[in-house]
Amino acid sequence: MSSFKTGDLLLVRPSDQNFSKLIAASTKQLKTNYTHIALIVQTATGTFCYDASPKHGCRKQTLTAFSQDEDADIDLYRLKQPIHHPEQLTQRAQACLGTPYNASFWAKQPGYYCSEFVCEVFAPLHCFHLTPMTFGPNGTILPDWQEYYDQLGLPIPNGEPGSSPNSLVAQGQLRFIQTLPSVL
Repeated sequence: MSSFKTGDLLLVRPSDQNFSKLIAASTKQLKTNYTHIALIVQTATGTFCYDASPKHGCRKQTLTAFSQDEDADIDLYRLKQPIHHPEQLTQRAQACLGTPYNASFWAKQPGYYCSEFVCEVFAPLHCFHLTPMTFGPNGTILPDWQEYYDQLGLPIPNGEPGSSPNSLVAQGQLRFIQTLPSVL
């Protein structure tokens, strides 16, 4: 198995969970289909994952715990440009811990969704940019998203600036390293 570096990213393929399926159906790119993203921080005491999850908000957990929670295939990616000060990424990620999950995907709402969290942590490196969000193929809105936003009492941010795991991969700043073994 490849050694992990602070700043590596874990991209999770769709699982059988409904929310995962919905994200996959609306953000799938031609080459990739990911529904979640997390940051790796490598320390002397182990490998940790930082992410924003619907259940827990922004959190830190071991790689093993993350892998068990996700229950789906996970691919390891690394930024193509060198990360000269990985400790700054770690500090930025730690500053987000405990903030809520941004279930609306609107940028001005409190908290972060998974790819928004990664964009926030990596902001000083200027490697990712926001793209128009999609909630269905070809500019459509899937009925499940309409129901989701009706329950939130908010409009759907279709076409608004945002991110998804697939949009971050599509920007060409990451290189695939490997698919992780199912047992970590």
